Amino acid sequence: MSHEQQQVNTIIIGAGLAGLSAAKALKENGKSYKLLEATNRAGGKVQSKVSVDGSDYVELGAQFINEDMIEMVRLIKDSGMTLDHTYLADDAVIINETKDEVGYINFAHHAEMLKDRSFIENHSLSEVVDQVIEDDIEVKAIKSFVAAEFTVSSDYINPKALKRLIGNITLEEDEVKYQASGPLSQVIDYLVNISGTNLLYEEPVEEIQKTEDGYIVKSKTGNEFTAKAVVIAVPPTVARRIQFSQNLKERFYPALNSFIDGAVIKLIFTYEEPFWRQIMIDGEKKNLFGVLFGEEEGVNVMESSKKEGANRLTMFIGGDKAIELARVTAEERNSFAVNRLAQVLGDRIVDYQSVEEKVWVDSPYYGGGYGGLTHFGGNFEAKRALKEPFMNVVFASTELAPAFPQFMEGAVRSGKYAVEQLLTQSYKK
Repeated sequence: MSHEQQQVNTIIIGAGLAGLSAAKALKENGKSYKLLEATNRAGGKVQSKVSVDGSDYVELGAQFINEDMIEMVRLIKDSGMTLDHTYLADDAVIINETKDEVGYINFAHHAEMLKDRSFIENHSLSEVVDQVIEDDIEVKAIKSFVAAEFTVSSDYINPKALKRLIGNITLEEDEVKYQASGPLSQVIDYLVNISGTNLLYEEPVEEIQKTEDGYIVKSKTGNEFTAKAVVIAVPPTVARRIQFSQNLKERFYPALNSFIDGAVIKLIFTYEEPFWRQIMIDGEKKNLFGVLFGEEEGVNVMESSKKEGANRLTMFIGGDKAIELARVTAEERNSFAVNRLAQVLGDRIVDYQSVEEKVWVDSPYYGGGYGGLTHFGGNFEAKRALKEPFMNVVFASTELAPAFPQFMEGAVRSGKYAVEQLLTQSYKK
């Protein structure tokens, strides 16, 4: 039965890192709020699976950080944890399925090559790469890297938008250098405790209506919430499922419809011994960091162990390949992964102690991969249209981050940025 709640300053939609960070910023500024989460847990694409006795855990979603990511480092420390080093051997190499070195794919360099191409506006990234890069092996490697790294196949990506996104990722050190000393769910719990009873679960928002005094936010449960301002802290591809009043629809739908969702499957294999760390390449032993499968676009494997911890390999399957494999059984996905790994690393790959998987594809509330991207037929300025307040409504998500888009750090910064803009530009007491 519908009932109207007491009005608050702000309704926040979505209790992922962006929404939880927006809530923290509002509380620090003395603003009342309600945080509405569609599911029965907070965290969004941060999800830790902890063993029953608490002695072990795996990260099913976001996992890695470095010290450039100051907001996440602060949250990890504030939640009672420290930083642990990921196992990164000196001079470690990336190879392909034929055990040839791939080397570092300097996509920023390739993006620079695309800058002055007159055909960039009306072509997908895939078409542009085909025209700019001559070597077929390098073309396959680049497309596979893009699908794995950004979780959207290059056939659909706006190359100009991707170039700008890469320019906002200003990393001074390896993005996977550290992991939290404990499960990242501890960070989520820390932020959840800040909101307390202001966080309401299983309240999927379906409608936002403008009123004379502010907004009514309607949940599928029949509940209604009134506020002066709204922070929509879900991916753009999720937000476009919400029904907006006409003025908001005209403002936001073109931008929301300019995004295509990512898609990623993560499989984590745990072994007694890290037998893969040294591999023979052209008669020489080399340290292995990972495998990029150029012939299986969007598939890569990387060392994900901590220096002191379980021995783990993680396979990421992104883009169209993830969408394809999301339609088959877990056993079939496992067989696909093991067969690809065995092709490069040998038969010992089947001797894993455990395997965990998470399929981040077509979620109605979390989105798919690390974040959505602007598709080549969309509005290049879509990000700007969403991250700045309009009539006291603003969006927040890692896609819209002022820095570190597609990372946890970007989600945190986006949530904080949204509140700052409301406070300084249009938030009326």
